[in-house]
Amino acid sequence: MKSEPIELPQDIDSSTAFQLIAASIFRQVGANEAAVRSANPQGVHQMRIGLRRMRAAISVFAQLVDDPQTTRLKQELRWLTGRLGPARDLHLLALRLRRARGAAPERQKRLQVVETMRNEALATAIAALATDRYRKLQTDVLAWIEAGDWLGGAARRQLPRRARDFADAVLAKRARKIARRARELEALDVEGRHQLRIAAKKLYYAMGFFESLYDGRKSRERMADYQRKVKELLDHLGALNDLAVQQQLTGSLTPVVRQSDGLAVIAPSRHERTKTERLLKSAGRAGRELADAKSFWD
Repeated sequence: MKSEPIELPQDIDSSTAFQLIAASIFRQVGANEAAVRSANPQGVHQMRIGLRRMRAAISVFAQLVDDPQTTRLKQELRWLTGRLGPARDLHLLALRLRRARGAAPERQKRLQVVETMRNEALATAIAALATDRYRKLQTDVLAWIEAGDWLGGAARRQLPRRARDFADAVLAKRARKIARRARELEALDVEGRHQLRIAAKKLYYAMGFFESLYDGRKSRERMADYQRKVKELLDHLGALNDLAVQQQLTGSLTPVVRQSDGLAVIAPSRHERTKTERLLKSAGRAGRELADAKSFWD
């Protein structure tokens, strides 16, 4: 199950807005349990997205939920995300190997190894949902949303009371930071691009959280245009990240493959190198367009 639209009343306060946003996100996590338990890679992907959205919401509202209870829950959310991640990454690598041209014996052997590892990773993800730790996480998160320690914190009284005012401030701040890095994207190394992608994804999620608060025609049009530009940048950075992860996974398979089959390493093909160069140029162009985009917040 993908995320549901989040509808916030125009006069909602910041604390109540966070509660509605967090509750909506956690419904996405829970709604994908059955798919994960049935070893559905798409269910794993959607549950991981839900967990990332929850962590992004905590980051966006950090001034509001900065307390030891939230810190502990963040660690538990990170634990569960880590149990789901390898299954998704190995699934993408298996798809890449299946779609590759030719049917060289080495590639087929490597595909068999990857699919075995993917199945083991899926089993790990399924096992995580059967643990007491996961069940406690579910209960703790729901209680935290409704009546967590953050509700009595001093930070709550220091935030802009109106959620729209808070949204304007947080979106403007995050957009400025991303614009500076996005303009020079092609000069960033792999880690720099990864950090930019994380920041851009949090901004994209935040826009989704607050989208209903921007109800004027002009604001909606400008927001839609800005969202499109962020999404375009994320698509290019995501494709670059997938290539980097898959190449890393392929390299990590070398000892396994050599031990079992005596096969040599499959180096990135000319096609993959050309694709990386093309994606970098496209990402650089998208980054500059985003840096020059008009804001939609007041």
